[in-house]
Amino acid sequence: MQSRIARTAEALFVAKGFEETTVDEIAAAVGMSQRSFFRYFASKDEVVLDSVERLGEELSARLEARPCGESVWDSLRRAFDPVVERLADPAVRERDRVLHEIVSASPRLLAAYLGRLDLLQRSLSELLVERAGRSGDEPDAVVVRAIVGGAFACLQAASLHCGTDPEVFGPCLDRTMEALRPVAA
Repeated sequence: MQSRIARTAEALFVAKGFEETTVDEIAAAVGMSQRSFFRYFASKDEVVLDSVERLGEELSARLEARPCGESVWDSLRRAFDPVVERLADPAVRERDRVLHEIVSASPRLLAAYLGRLDLLQRSLSELLVERAGRSGDEPDAVVVRAIVGGAFACLQAASLHCGTDPEVFGPCLDRTMEALRPVAA
């Protein structure tokens, strides 16, 4: 049901605009009450930002699955594989494009998106520090945070430069991350 609500809301956002679409309209289009809508989402903002949350969970899971002996940088690159994989599916790629346009057009959503992106980077940094600690290393948390930020900068640069062409994006991301590979990461 949550997915159906999200898809319906996204269609309304595209047709009417995000700010102009009400929760009542989303609920009615899905065939439920406003109260039922709120069982699934706290607000219409959450409908849009839900995909960011789910992607963040997937990135975290991928990072946790990486071998402890692998470099931080290589682990981060492999953790970004879900982003590359999403581009290979035309329907998912189009949905992500629409969501990006909605977020970019709303200062409130953009601020919330950037806040969640920062939380994701912090979370991934903490995972990497914990992983290093389990290996007996004493990582410098500030350096790990900077490395994570650098990896996300590579992801953003590849996205802006290469767009969403699945044949181009992965190699572009690889090239970008290789060019910025830290000496000791």
